[in-house]
Amino acid sequence: MAERALTLVPALPEPDSSAVSTAFGSPRDTYVVHVQKDQIYRVPPPENAYLAERYRAGSGGGGGPNCSSCVLRTLGAVLVAALLLGAATVLSSVVLRPDAPSFIVDKLSVHNASRQQHMDYDFFLTAINPNKVTALWYKDGGTAKLRHKGTTLAKGDVGEPEDGGEDATDFNVVLHGLEHGGRTPEAVEKGLQGSKDAVALELSVEIAVQVHVGALGFERKTLAVECEISAAELRKNVHISSQACKSSFGN
Repeated sequence: MAERALTLVPALPEPDSSAVSTAFGSPRDTYVVHVQKDQIYRVPPPENAYLAERYRAGSGGGGGPNCSSCVLRTLGAVLVAALLLGAATVLSSVVLRPDAPSFIVDKLSVHNASRQQHMDYDFFLTAINPNKVTALWYKDGGTAKLRHKGTTLAKGDVGEPEDGGEDATDFNVVLHGLEHGGRTPEAVEKGLQGSKDAVALELSVEIAVQVHVGALGFERKTLAVECEISAAELRKNVHISSQACKSSFGN
């Protein structure tokens, strides 16, 4: 607040000295203080309102630096939560739910054709992994069956992939023929004798697969492969005229 201007002015002598003595109680000199009216503030000066506003802002009354930092921390927490949610979604869709590989029957050969009830069916399969990020590691212990119109012709195990279990591509599946009590399906028997008529075959394979990202291994799944094959001359080098393979992951 601006300093008030004080002016000391000697009092004018009063005509009656006794009255002065009575008013002030002593005969000493008397001074009258004059205060400039324009320096007396009946309302607070404008700068007081400005200073009060700065005080409220600095003490956390709202809108100051402290409030701004709170907003930044809140936005940062929301951003981190969104990033974590996005990472979890990517992990779930890419790693935990990979696409099943596709398969192709490259070759089929039948051995011991003269012994119709004890023949081996030797399949060579190629797997194609469609996933760009994840690798599929094949484990031992897979099983396979060969059927003709619902009749099981042979069973066997899935051998270890030729190029190892890490994202393998080449598989050898050997199935051993079953005895049917002399009731081999007529179409199959003709094929074993060298007939060029097409024979419908269904190959079913189940094998354990583990999903990997680099060196990290995740959930192990069961891969089921179903191939419908049309083949002729079921001998050493079988002619495959058509095929269609489907694969899917089980629980």
